[in-house]
Amino acid sequence: MAPSEPANPNGVADKSIVEAAFPPIQRVLIIGAGWTGRQIAGQMVAYGLDVSLVDNNMQALEDSRAWILDQRESFFEQGYWPDVSHEQLASRIHTATLIDAVAGEFDLVLESVSEQFSLKRRIIKAYSERFTSPTIIASNSSYFTPSMMQPHVVLPERFANLHFHVPIWRATLVDIASGPMTDDTTVQRLVVLAIRIGQTPLVQRTENPGYVFNWMLKALLQSALQLVDRKVAQPADIDMAWKIVTGMPIGPFGIMDQIGVDLIHQTMSHARFVDGDEEWQPLVDILQPYVDSNRLGVKTGQGFFDY
Repeated sequence: MAPSEPANPNGVADKSIVEAAFPPIQRVLIIGAGWTGRQIAGQMVAYGLDVSLVDNNMQALEDSRAWILDQRESFFEQGYWPDVSHEQLASRIHTATLIDAVAGEFDLVLESVSEQFSLKRRIIKAYSERFTSPTIIASNSSYFTPSMMQPHVVLPERFANLHFHVPIWRATLVDIASGPMTDDTTVQRLVVLAIRIGQTPLVQRTENPGYVFNWMLKALLQSALQLVDRKVAQPADIDMAWKIVTGMPIGPFGIMDQIGVDLIHQTMSHARFVDGDEEWQPLVDILQPYVDSNRLGVKTGQGFFDY
């Protein structure tokens, strides 16, 4: 069973027109081999792109490559990935601990590192200096808006946020957010890319922290953690209430486990500095012991629940 191609979103140029003006994005450099980075890389190579994955941690790179290859058969059988051989996948994914070890040029450079503004800013600046136009420079940030990053990009018209939702193979939505200096062609090329790799692009031309879904999700997760902080209920009971009433298979704490408790911790830590300690610090304190003990959710086998 092959995955169906998502519909072209309204307000976006026909992809054949974009492809006629610019060659399709084929070579991608992803910085960060964490839980999200490996999923993005896997989705792209499964759909025929060539991906170089860079990380300072060799073990993370080895784990990411092994994970991608291990998912091939089951993801095809479940209809998430097209039919691709082990050899094809292996030939499309390249890993390196240093950018200097990566040869050639790229159509897209995407950072997918921890949600720390100083780190993202430094990476985006360095890579935009190394790779000139027409290489698109993009951020997978789940919270920082494009205008926060864009001043640090050489040729900022080629910069946009390209934000994936995990698990990427199932939550097939990708946010494409432009900043005040982003050229429309950059957005159009990213839309064509998203459709090509089995994702549904949601273009956002008015900036908003957290885009659309994460903006709504923030309120749910905040409320769930507040219930724990006030000793009203425990995570298992909160998730049970949510699932029974809504009919959904997963509750807010299960969602946090799926995303990664460390990523939720990073996002709420940033919100603390924006909105104030009083609102967010008690919630960050609930997450801290889980992060400290590496109980990060599905990716480590334990979080609020065991997997």
